[in-house]
Amino acid sequence: MQRIKSSAQTAKIKVRAARIADVPALTELYRELHLDDYSYRPPKPAEMLKAYRAIAKNPDHQILVAEAHGKVAGTLHVMIFRHLGHGLKPVAVVENVVVSSAMRSKGVGELMMEAADRIARRNRCYKMSLTTNLKRPRAHQFYERLGWRRTHHGYSMDLKS
Repeated sequence: MQRIKSSAQTAKIKVRAARIADVPALTELYRELHLDDYSYRPPKPAEMLKAYRAIAKNPDHQILVAEAHGKVAGTLHVMIFRHLGHGLKPVAVVENVVVSSAMRSKGVGELMMEAADRIARRNRCYKMSLTTNLKRPRAHQFYERLGWRRTHHGYSMDLKS
């Protein structure tokens, strides 16, 4: 992964593990991630807290937040799993990458992705992967600028209950 250049702007951004007090901010960020999805309904606060607590107990899951000026400005979720097809080497999957609209193009996403890269390397992952919606060309440019390559053709399927 390419490293970004330090700047006064990114020096004010801190990437850290999410805490339970961040759950309301995470809910707001996930809402931004789904702005064009009219069927999205954010979970109730108690549901989010319960889910966060369950994820936080799992050492193979890490939710990170970027904090700028004392406020949560972005988040991502890194999941590590053992891959049976590659000599049991672990893989890192990055999900739910979102930066608040007010903080985009200010280095927040880059710093979070660097933190995800460190987690993957610390866990001796042989690769890191993510998916991004086809409707988000700016996100595609962002990932490519950081050195990510399109290597697979992905599919998804709605599993409405």
